[in-house]
Amino acid sequence: MIWEIEDGPRAIEGLDERGRPRPEYAAGLGLVPAPIGRRVLAMIIEGVFIGLLQLPMLLVALPAIIDAVGTADPVDAVFGRSDAVWIVVCSVVPYALTTVFLLVQLIVLGRRGATLGKALTGLRAVNVKTLERPRFWRGAVVRYLVQVGSLLIPVIGPLLVIALSPLFDPDRRRRGWPDLAGQTYLVDIRKGLNPYDAKRMRIARKTLATDLRDEKASLPSLATPVSGPATDVYIPVARNRGGVLGAPKDRVGSGERPSADDGPAAPIQESPFAVDSAPAVAPPTREPVVIARPATEPTAAAPTPEPQSAPASRPEPLGAPAASASSAAPAETLLPGATSSTWSAPELIPHDPPPPAAAAAPTASLVLDSGEQLDIPATGAVLGRAPSVAGADAGAVPLAVADSTKSVSKTHVALRWVDGALVAVDLGSTNGSGVIREGAETELDAGAPATLRSGDTLRFGDRHASVRLT
Repeated sequence: MIWEIEDGPRAIEGLDERGRPRPEYAAGLGLVPAPIGRRVLAMIIEGVFIGLLQLPMLLVALPAIIDAVGTADPVDAVFGRSDAVWIVVCSVVPYALTTVFLLVQLIVLGRRGATLGKALTGLRAVNVKTLERPRFWRGAVVRYLVQVGSLLIPVIGPLLVIALSPLFDPDRRRRGWPDLAGQTYLVDIRKGLNPYDAKRMRIARKTLATDLRDEKASLPSLATPVSGPATDVYIPVARNRGGVLGAPKDRVGSGERPSADDGPAAPIQESPFAVDSAPAVAPPTREPVVIARPATEPTAAAPTPEPQSAPASRPEPLGAPAASASSAAPAETLLPGATSSTWSAPELIPHDPPPPAAAAAPTASLVLDSGEQLDIPATGAVLGRAPSVAGADAGAVPLAVADSTKSVSKTHVALRWVDGALVAVDLGSTNGSGVIREGAETELDAGAPATLRSGDTLRFGDRHASVRLT
């Protein structure tokens, strides 16, 4: 087991250099400010509920107390009534229930950012800096005291503090005076992201950070090393199963190796699998050889000619007229240095063996969890919300996958064909990838290939796809 210990204060995302929250960061995560109409409606719902709790006191105890005020002994006038017990119950119980209700409101507001009115209207309160729960004392108690204090001035107080103060927020996030006092931010979870959904909030933070990184840099190529003073461009000169062997662009043709004066650039590594970069010498061309074919059986024996030396000129082609009209044998052309009396088997002209029949290339397709089918071409593919093929295999096709939650990175996973097998490679995605086989999932390390089989399920982010191989 590995224990992670935080060293120093936790870094808070979304703050400027002066430690103030940036409104554009919360908007980038998908948080939507609470509308003023529902803020007022939430306060009205909570006020009506408190009025219902106080209803027994208003209907039973308050009239009896008002009648006893005009008598000489108000206490005896109240407790001397036959229904005095009922009056006491109707006075104490509503106040006790109201106190419990307000205490529960404060606790739930501090831990979950919700009250009765906010829960019914789809609003939540968060800390304006951390975008997490607002805490109990500052975010709940102080904020609630400001709201209750506005009731000291009937009508005008609540109208100014609750309804109108959000219109004066300089950040245009509709934070009223209670929010400024409690350092809270009231958001709408019906139209925006719920900040108390831990999984969606984590994905939104990682996606926002990934989008910023994707705009600055792209994935590196396998043929591009770390830039140095001696080798600015690396080009492949040989390829084997272990990777690509490269050499500096300006020294490939000359065969010169980097010297020690060129800086920290690494020398070219010798490999037993490397192919010589020098151009291959063309094989010598062979002169066409004319084959002597045996003639048909002659009717009369031909006289044996005198042996001749090899002719200096090129032999005549087959079918040429005979050199002597008196020769009884059919016309034929002799090989250099051969005589008609010594006939040998004709020389066979070498031919390249016929190419073997090409085996049918395997095909693959992915069936997404939405029912959409994506065919994987023979050159491979790259999956993501907006995939980029920079640094991928030559000819790789980008396949875009829609994902409203942005759990899938822009360039998430690559699919390649290696020796007839389909291989998945995670490209450093934010939420990772995995292969589900027989109910067990195997996480993919970034850059590590994993062979896929027909029937496997490929997970990338929160999306899934069934693998079909034919």
